[in-house]
Amino acid sequence: MSAIVSIRELAGVALPTGAHDGVFVMIRAYFDDSGTHDNSAVTVMGGLIGSIPQWELFERRWAEKLANPLPGKPPLKAFHLSPCAARDGEFQGYSDAEADAITYDFRQIIIGADLIGTASVVDKIAWDELIVGPARNVLGEALRPCFVHCIDQAMLAARDAGDLKLAIVFDQGFRSSRLQKIIDQYLRYVANRSPAITLTITFGPVNKILPLQGADVVATENYWDAGRWLKDKESRPRAHMRHYLRNVRAQGLIMDREAILAELQRRGPDGNLL
Repeated sequence: MSAIVSIRELAGVALPTGAHDGVFVMIRAYFDDSGTHDNSAVTVMGGLIGSIPQWELFERRWAEKLANPLPGKPPLKAFHLSPCAARDGEFQGYSDAEADAITYDFRQIIIGADLIGTASVVDKIAWDELIVGPARNVLGEALRPCFVHCIDQAMLAARDAGDLKLAIVFDQGFRSSRLQKIIDQYLRYVANRSPAITLTITFGPVNKILPLQGADVVATENYWDAGRWLKDKESRPRAHMRHYLRNVRAQGLIMDREAILAELQRRGPDGNLL
């Protein structure tokens, strides 16, 4: 199994001032994406937000479940929802009932840690059709509003918790120079705030950072649900998603075609806000 980076190690590296009297008081948020491939109908970014004690509880239980997933099953290197549902990779040989059981168990770890769940959804087909020309130069790809919304939600959660220390970690798989420019804008913004906010935004590998595997669960479930919802707004989430929504403090953003058109109406021919 590849080396795992612990929450406390990350905290010490990313925010060395994040400890007070031996207690970590910062807020941390982890986000993963789904549906960024070219032929996807919807783009999603989802994740989880919580305090260091909440994340330490999550990390301990997640590692224990990876080591002992189900009776008779070998340890898992990582939990990813999509291959589990498809019975692919490490989940080859799992029955339908076993895949449901292990998905439930990992979801219960998220629920038990009392983390805040958030997801951002964009109709990628409508976005690529409508956001063109100067507007595309300003607004970028469908991932951009998801990325911005997740940062905003993490900052809001830190503010509500009365915390001036916030660390955000994204899956390194979608890191780009364009997203780095957005990060730089946020860092300049918080640097000029009073009182000062300590903010770090970094990228890391899902297989080595356990909370990013929790974010993968949120992103994937919302990707599946959003795809159904955009086709049929009367559709219901699958049972796993319904259970998650009933038990997690969850909120999100959905930009369908109407919302994208409304965003364009706020902008001039050059793509900038009126």
